[in-house]
Amino acid sequence: MNAKTHSQQRPFTVAAIQFNPEIFEFDRNLDRACAVIEEAAVKGARLIVLPEAALSGYIYRDLDQFLPFMDTVPGVATTRIAEVTAQYDCYVAIGIAEVDKASGLTYNTGALIGPRGFIGKYRKNGLNPSDIDWFAPGNTGYPVFQTELGAIAMVICYDDTYWEPGRLPMLKGADIIAYICSSDRPIPKATDSASVSAHSTIAAVQQLVAWNGLAMVAADRNNAETNPTTGVTVTYGGAASIWQATGERIAHAPATDYTNTMANPGSILYAEIDPSRFDNDQRRTIDRRRPDLYGPLAYFRAPIDPRATTTGQTISATALQYRTVPGDFDGNVQRAMALADRLAGTEPASGLLVLPAFSFTGRPASDSQAGDFSEAGYGRTVQVLGEMAARLGRHVVGSHIETDEGCLFHTCVLVGPDGTVAGTYRQTHPDPWMTWASAGNSLNVFDTAIGRIGMLACEDVRFPEASGVLAVRRADIIAVPTSWDGSYGGPLHDAGGLFAHQYPANTMSQWYATAKCSQAYTVVANAVNDGMQGSSGVFTINPVDSAEPPVVGSVDVEEIVTATITTLGDPAWFMNQSRLVGGRRADLAVPVALDPASDAFRRWRERPGWDASGWESYAQEA
Repeated sequence: MNAKTHSQQRPFTVAAIQFNPEIFEFDRNLDRACAVIEEAAVKGARLIVLPEAALSGYIYRDLDQFLPFMDTVPGVATTRIAEVTAQYDCYVAIGIAEVDKASGLTYNTGALIGPRGFIGKYRKNGLNPSDIDWFAPGNTGYPVFQTELGAIAMVICYDDTYWEPGRLPMLKGADIIAYICSSDRPIPKATDSASVSAHSTIAAVQQLVAWNGLAMVAADRNNAETNPTTGVTVTYGGAASIWQATGERIAHAPATDYTNTMANPGSILYAEIDPSRFDNDQRRTIDRRRPDLYGPLAYFRAPIDPRATTTGQTISATALQYRTVPGDFDGNVQRAMALADRLAGTEPASGLLVLPAFSFTGRPASDSQAGDFSEAGYGRTVQVLGEMAARLGRHVVGSHIETDEGCLFHTCVLVGPDGTVAGTYRQTHPDPWMTWASAGNSLNVFDTAIGRIGMLACEDVRFPEASGVLAVRRADIIAVPTSWDGSYGGPLHDAGGLFAHQYPANTMSQWYATAKCSQAYTVVANAVNDGMQGSSGVFTINPVDSAEPPVVGSVDVEEIVTATITTLGDPAWFMNQSRLVGGRRADLAVPVALDPASDAFRRWRERPGWDASGWESYAQEA
């Protein structure tokens, strides 16, 4: 559908069903699922989403025990559900444990059924530690299915560990994500490895919306499941949610209590999706992407990567948040130094300090002022950063307007504690207001004594590909000087009760997601006053169940925002960068690096699922 069609389409009701199947009871679960689908359809729901493995349950002993409760797709379940969707003119996305009769392989599958029957399926790509016991990696890519409601994609549970399952459907033209989930929640004081490593996916799905401008209907279970043959019990998180494409969470269910039982009743969450919002500012950033820089995302990097840091460093990670007055270089330096000097003598002494964008010149108000603020080579800004680094004995990142061969760049500078420049970065995705800025042409990571450091700036964080490249280049820390006025991104909507620590209401969702999806601690420094929204922070790589509380500054107060972190995190956590890089599907990520004007990209976009012939030349030569 095009924007004009969307603008003419009326809002429609959707339903996220917290449906609780019984283990070993496929037929009974199917009867119950059809009944609850009908209940939602009678109340006007046009798109109805049910959880992962909704007809089988999930916690089986092994594949042999699981197989009798699987189905083909299409199969018995899709045929039964199609009777309901035909009667009520609605669409259903549901998770089915699939057995492929032709190959004998089994998949964790999402099925989409509409008024005219089975439409298509998605086989889960992001497999979690339980999935790998029962399911093969998906081989459908990230398909998008055209419907009268909009173009629908499916994402399943642990997929949300990665940014690609939202991004690739957006590039393929999706409007809506049906998020199909059976998300276990962390159990307080748990000691078994499964509970300790739980990352509660349903709590952390917002980046799928925030980065891609897509609407989303997210369903989960909200009970507990016990397998009596193994004694294993898993408690699910509840917290179903519904999101407009413009980023608002318009409905959400409460998180479960970890003492919930098998008998806990399910529920149906309703809301209205507005298709006129499918054309939105975040989605329009598609035209500002830099596929020429995203090539590393198409190459597999083994978890055993010689570039990767092997030993974590305990350091101080700090953002200075202060007022940056345009043109008041000396005043800005004084404000920054006054805060920085308060760090002197604190432990740990080694660490990283990040300053806001345009650290000492302030943000330029016009092209001519940008020219006036610009500096060539190692100008005043770099010299002050060096002095600050040497005084504190820490690495420091700040930014300035750099002039080079007649062009202006927004340039970040990394200075080591000896006062020498360790790396520079020119913003690769300049903000629209930076009409004076030329775009940089590299996303590099720099080796330092405290780990590998990558840099982004300002609206770079709207492009998950940018932090994705830094992750595959094995950045331990991402430093982000920014000038954020609240015009994009927006606040994080976490699932209260599932996070070990509640996040402040002003947590910026895209900064949080950058750390989570790159598995690199992310230090963001923003200015305050004059329209800037502060909210600087040190964002953890384990936002759900770690012992690290969120560290986010206020909206309007000058302050030091700091945390002691250990890079690489705890090996017992559900995810780290090595696992992230090893588990991502580089083969499916190829389209993010293709020129959108190319024939290869066009052919990929026009096909509903995975088809390598769009970029594999030998497929044409065969």
